[in-house]
Formats: sequence, structure tokens, C-alpha cells
Amino acid sequence: MTELRTDEEQAEALKKWWSDNGAGVVTTIAVVAAGWFGWGAWQNNQQQTGEAASAVYSQLVELSAKPAESQDAAAKAEMQALAEQLKSDYSSTSYADFGSLFIARFAAEAGDYDSAVAELNALIASADKGPIKYTAQARLAAILVQQEKLDEALAIVTNIPDPAYAPQFEETRGDALFLKGDKAAAREAYLRALGAAQELGINNPALQRKADSLAIAGDA
Repeated sequence: MTELRTDEEQAEALKKWWSDNGAGVVTTIAVVAAGWFGWGAWQNNQQQTGEAASAVYSQLVELSAKPAESQDAAAKAEMQALAEQLKSDYSSTSYADFGSLFIARFAAEAGDYDSAVAELNALIASADKGPIKYTAQARLAAILVQQEKLDEALAIVTNIPDPAYAPQFEETRGDALFLKGDKAAAREAYLRALGAAQELGINNPALQRKADSLAIAGDA
């Protein structure tokens, strides 16, 4: 039969175990507790950061949605500042990528295509596959068409990454082909863009006019 320890023996054994291991146990408990409390604080901080970034983004979207004629120099400066704030102050959130998209947009609208291209290239390089990257690619290709860098634009829109972006990619492909003088291929691209837009429930009269004008030109 296994001999049971007396109370004194058990007490002595516990004292010895605590002497050997107690400090480590306290440290472990402290680390675990700090980890839990730290995780909670981190989550709280992330939530607060996300809410603050969302507020800045909402303000930016609201301002940019106003008619262009009502956007004076002060309004444009404010929008630029908000976009840069999203990129610099909230770099750990997806709102920073939206800030980059707006910065590129404002540069393109101001005719500073080189800055817009640089911003979009940097975003494409850093963004994961998904809407942000695909939007940046579509916008970059459109700007390259404006710069008449047609082969570079066509290289971007050759492969459509997602059906939701087919209208944009195909329209830009049509624009590039039209400027290269291949009107038949351009019209085919415009028609594919129209078909893709219709499947998504999008009505694009400007795109329809492009396709129609090439049909008239071809018939003539």
C-alpha cells in the first residue's frame, strides 16, 4: 500500500516546491495577465483608431462628392490634407489605401500625371489582391492612356482580375486601342465593356456613345 504523507510532510513539500518554482509561477501569471490586459487594450486602441479613420474618410468622401464648380482652392487643400492624414496617421488601417487613391486622383485632376502614377504604382505594389489593388490598376491604366503610354496601359488591362472590374478594364483597353488606330478592336473592347456593365446592372451612356461612334465610323 502506498504510504500517505502526513500533513507536515505535505506542508514541507509544498514549501519546497514554492521555494523552487514560486517565483516562476508569479512571473507566468503576471505575463499571462499582462498579455490579456494588453490584448484588450490593443483591441480597444484598434477600434478607436478605426473609428477615427472612418470619420476622416467620411468627411473626405462628403467633400469630394460636391460639384467640381463648388470646390475652390481652400476645399481642394482641405481634401488633400484629409487624404494625406489617412495615409500618414492611419497607416495600420485600410483607410490609408483609400487615402492613396484620393491623393492619386487629386494629382491626376490637377494634371500632375507623374505624381498620380507614382502614387498608384506604390499602392499596387503594397496592396493585397482585392478591390484596392484592382481599382488602383484601373486608374493607373486610364492615366497612362492620358499620357499616351498606350502599350503600358494595355499591359495592365490585358488580364481582368475580377468580373466586377471588366467594364473599367475593357473601356480603358478600348481607349488605348482607339488611340493606336485600331478602331475595330477598340469597338470590340467597348462592346465587351458594355456587356459586362449590363451584367452588373450599370448604365454607362458615355461608353455607349464611344461604341456607337465607332460603329458609325465603320459603316461610313
